Amino acid sequence: MSGTPGRRDVLVSPDPPQVASIELIRVRVPLRSTHRSSHLTESARQSVLVRITDVNGVTGTGECPALGAAGYVVETIDVAWSALSSDLAPSWLAGRHGMSIGAPCATAAMADASLDLWLRSQHRSLADWLGVDPARPVRWCAVLADVRLDPQTTLDRAREAVDSGASMVKLKFDDPATLRRQVAAVRSELAVPLAADANGTLDPRSARELDDLALTYLEQPLPVAAGVESYRQLREDTDTPVALDESLTSLDALAWALRNDALDLASVKPARMGGLVQAANAIALCSNDGIGAFVGGMFELGVGRAGGLVLASLPGCSEPTDLGPSQRYFDRDVVEPLRTDDGGAITLPSGPGLGRVLDEEAVDLYTVDRLELR
Repeated sequence: MSGTPGRRDVLVSPDPPQVASIELIRVRVPLRSTHRSSHLTESARQSVLVRITDVNGVTGTGECPALGAAGYVVETIDVAWSALSSDLAPSWLAGRHGMSIGAPCATAAMADASLDLWLRSQHRSLADWLGVDPARPVRWCAVLADVRLDPQTTLDRAREAVDSGASMVKLKFDDPATLRRQVAAVRSELAVPLAADANGTLDPRSARELDDLALTYLEQPLPVAAGVESYRQLREDTDTPVALDESLTSLDALAWALRNDALDLASVKPARMGGLVQAANAIALCSNDGIGAFVGGMFELGVGRAGGLVLASLPGCSEPTDLGPSQRYFDRDVVEPLRTDDGGAITLPSGPGLGRVLDEEAVDLYTVDRLELR
């Protein structure tokens, strides 16, 4: 499971704009189905939309998809809102463009809004800036995020996803016995590749015992605290490729994992990496090291989803992205929905910047808090 050969240059963020105003919009968007992991249950997705307007009147938008409650990450939506409103936004208005310690999602939202603004001011799309073919369709993986699904419901949802164009299905789980029943149910009728995500709930022995399932990969089997040595040993003891997710909190963390042979595959989440530029560099880092990558998801709304899908078209992404089409998650998104083509692959967003503008009516419908700073 290797990345694309050939070295890729490091991206450098454009200079931040001269900011005239920053608007923070906290929204709560109902999910079409419950997200129930080992750490969190959500029936609606909270997110913070960040709009930065420069002195020339150009506006860029970013998204902060922090989780609703603490679990395998510390930055909750409340923590992110506080960091944005009391630290990051005032600092950017004053011309200081640092990061907020402990709030990578909030930092990423500011960085991505700034990037979107710059691209729009240059009349360029993110795809053009990254050098990817905007006509290239993106393969996607359907993540079944309810760890309590019974086998028949798992099969039904997997079939629905495949019929909608998914090229892979990923099962979140916290109980190996349940995972086995789910895998057996899906494979009884579908030939779709299967991956599984433990969200750090296994020990080395229980992870090794899943080897016979012949998964495409096993994501974050061990807790973050297990460290790179435990992951290196697990890779030596199993044939199933190991993907790291929660362990990859930054480019430095990824580089450390690569140096210590701790992974076969990286789940790159732009919001956790500090934004789209850092995430693109993470994908390049993996590719340059011969390691595969895919763009992971945090149940982003269409703003974050649009940028992530462009990253997923980079040649270093060897596996389908977790970012499915909007209609899988929301009846109504805050932007024009991201859709699939006739073959089921996702069509990249077009237009300047991230390729999406806010649906103001939908935003107003979902807004629970709003703050404007000048």
